[in-house]
Amino acid sequence: AFTVGPTTLVRAALWGVSMADGGVSTYIMLISALLISSSASAVLIQEWSSTSCVIQQQQRGLQLSEELSIDFAGDPMNVNIDRTPSPDEITLYALNTGEHPMDTSEMEILIDGLIIPSSGVATTILGGGTDWNPNVLLQIELSNTTFNSYSDNDDISVFITASSESVSGMTGSASFGLEVRLNG
Repeated sequence: AFTVGPTTLVRAALWGVSMADGGVSTYIMLISALLISSSASAVLIQEWSSTSCVIQQQQRGLQLSEELSIDFAGDPMNVNIDRTPSPDEITLYALNTGEHPMDTSEMEILIDGLIIPSSGVATTILGGGTDWNPNVLLQIELSNTTFNSYSDNDDISVFITASSESVSGMTGSASFGLEVRLNG
């Protein structure tokens, strides 16, 4: 048989359980705590999922950056400068050494630190085709009045940046820079 003594009443008072309610308030508190913790868990899981998606997208962006590459093609000690047109024209060649197509309309070209405007840039895909795919050579003809001051055997710095075509909804860029010698 169950007997209620002074020790049982003290324990019940300390735990917030009265003998009259049979522990109902304890159960209500327990259920409330479970509901709150499950709601918090749902929020944390949703935030973790969002964070995971962002991390995956950043990793894909890093992977794409590693898969993009362009490089100078030809003899850097023998870059053609044509003095026939006005202004003078410099002809360069670039090779897509990456794994994805590059966008020839999204290029920035600097010659001796001077940005060549798009109106002074003409590109031709060599070997036919319309896309600058991997292992395809691109001819770049540049014209600018600044080139008129260059002489044969002048060394100039060339820096080219090109953007990629969209790959899985993302784009990246690749670039190269070097010093070349002009010969007319």
